[in-house]
Amino acid sequence: MAGFGRVAFEGEFFNQSIVNVFWFRSTQWLPNQGNPFDDVLAFLDAVVTKYMDDFLACLPADFTLMRAVGVGYDDAFTIVTSSPLVRDLNEAGYLSLSPTSGAAQAAIISLRTGEQVQINGVLKSKRNRGYICMGPVAEPYIDDYSHLSPAYMALLDTFAQDLDDGITVIAPAVTLTPIRVHQKYMSVLGHQILEWRTYSDVKGYTVQRVASYRRSRQPES
Repeated sequence: MAGFGRVAFEGEFFNQSIVNVFWFRSTQWLPNQGNPFDDVLAFLDAVVTKYMDDFLACLPADFTLMRAVGVGYDDAFTIVTSSPLVRDLNEAGYLSLSPTSGAAQAAIISLRTGEQVQINGVLKSKRNRGYICMGPVAEPYIDDYSHLSPAYMALLDTFAQDLDDGITVIAPAVTLTPIRVHQKYMSVLGHQILEWRTYSDVKGYTVQRVASYRRSRQPES
């Protein structure tokens, strides 16, 4: 290994924050041999180029992708960018059908993952999988039985195809492999101490037909 990267798509829907996080690894990226800020900015731009259009194609016009935020890590998962790299985007969702039941109405893309690889510690997760929670979902794309419409599932499938593809960064010349990170912390005297951390490569996906609901995306009282 040579390094890891985290990209967060930070969105907003009527003042409700919605964040989707994507993880990557690279065997070629050597963050301590160059300028890590330049390297992470290059990989951040590559992820935005690969994901943004297909991501926004699944979201209503009232949703705004405010920014993409990138952080770089070395082989031991130590942060090598002392501050995050940020690209302000301010791009609205592409769907003209915008009436929704709120930010909490969502769709799930389940990610199939490969074998876990140890980063820190000795244990591994018993739940070796991941998912991306897309939303809000416009009401016209959900029927009376909470099923997503075929048209909307096709949009999700197009974006999901991006999620298991490697991404090539031109400068530095590296390939980013999508992964999911699994980790566990324990509380010791009021402090959270890492027990173990692993990663697994994203190998495929399944678009769930039934709509979901995220309480964490409900408006604050």
